[in-house]
Amino acid sequence: MLYLNEEEVESLIEMPDVMRVVDECFRLQGKGMATNQPRRRVYVPDGMMHVMFASLIRENEGFLGLKTYTAFPGVGVRFIFLLWDANSSELLSLMEANLLGQLRTGAASGIAAKYMANESIEEAGLIGTGRQAGTQLEAICLARNIKKVKIFSRTKDKREKFVMRMKDRVKTELVTVDDPSKAVKGSKIVCTMTNASEPVFDGKDLEPGTTVIAAGSNRITNREVDDETFRKASQGRIVTDNLEGAKFESGDLVGAVRSNIINWGQVVEIGMLANGTMPGRLSEEEVNLFLSQGVASEDVALGSEIFKLAKEKKIGTKLPVDGFLKKPS
Repeated sequence: MLYLNEEEVESLIEMPDVMRVVDECFRLQGKGMATNQPRRRVYVPDGMMHVMFASLIRENEGFLGLKTYTAFPGVGVRFIFLLWDANSSELLSLMEANLLGQLRTGAASGIAAKYMANESIEEAGLIGTGRQAGTQLEAICLARNIKKVKIFSRTKDKREKFVMRMKDRVKTELVTVDDPSKAVKGSKIVCTMTNASEPVFDGKDLEPGTTVIAAGSNRITNREVDDETFRKASQGRIVTDNLEGAKFESGDLVGAVRSNIINWGQVVEIGMLANGTMPGRLSEEEVNLFLSQGVASEDVALGSEIFKLAKEKKIGTKLPVDGFLKKPS
């Protein structure tokens, strides 16, 4: 079994290739060749553990993967990912998975922009400047030739530090704004990456032709998107990464359904867009919406790619697991 730490994972792959891998993952999902078990959580007095797993089958290979992570106040979040060969059941790799999660989550938003956003976009808005926001910015700037991105978060110091950190990673003008409405108005992609429990912008500020990418909320108690945004998007395309999981994990979608603004029949999985079954938008003027919870098939797709690159470049540490792999007598 090959062990890979965060630094080794970072050295092996960059966002353009991550987007290629996640795009293929969504196409396979649309064909029924990538299956997900939605995230489950176990709570203890001082924190919680999250578990999610999936399979991904290609013509000449297949993989099984499991990601688990703990979240404890004052300690932070710790991620690990396990990868198996789906044909032989061999345990292939154990890797630290904090960066893996950031990369695939950002890439998913970039692929949503690829299929759902108008090609003529020049301005975008990003709400949120935490550890996941950087890959969101990278991916949407790769998906579209954006000239300016307006950055908002609640703390001036954090948004300024975010721009300093990201200015050399994207070929786009980055400007900070002091109100979410300034990030939304004039933007034809609006991306949110926050842990907010209440909507982070006013849907009345959305202009025709905007694609909203809400990537921060994966809890039933949290919402980034308000009812007005759903009213506008109800006339266009509403997309998520996994419909089964969204029904108990997406506070945004569940809230909109409970308010009778939309129904579940209007929500489609991004795999349907990626495999060409349906278009990402119905007109240039519609407001459309992608709600990303993050799914385990993305982890399996990216983890398997990183594993193959590590073997090719002889990176990582081999761990003995012979006893675990022996067939029972």
